[in-house]
Amino acid sequence: MGFLDKAFDIAKNVATIVSAEIEKSANEVREIKQKYERLNDEELLRIVNDDRFFGKTQKEKGIAFSILKKRGFDPEEINSLKT
Repeated sequence: MGFLDKAFDIAKNVATIVSAEIEKSANEVREIKQKYERLNDEELLRIVNDDRFFGKTQKEKGIAFSILKKRGFDPEEINSLKT
């Protein structure tokens, strides 16, 4: 097996790993979004403004923020409303 064959195999393996991670992340976002869309506005505001050390992740906060915007909240309003 020549150098180019090995390089191609490595590149193919890396692409497979990256693709799997992207799919895993997309599935995680989809699951969180489905879960959060069932929450009321107050619960979503609590998630967005959770500043505890072991609080929600930035991904979770971003999804909650996006849902609130879709529901008609202004971004400044979301950030100013502490529950």
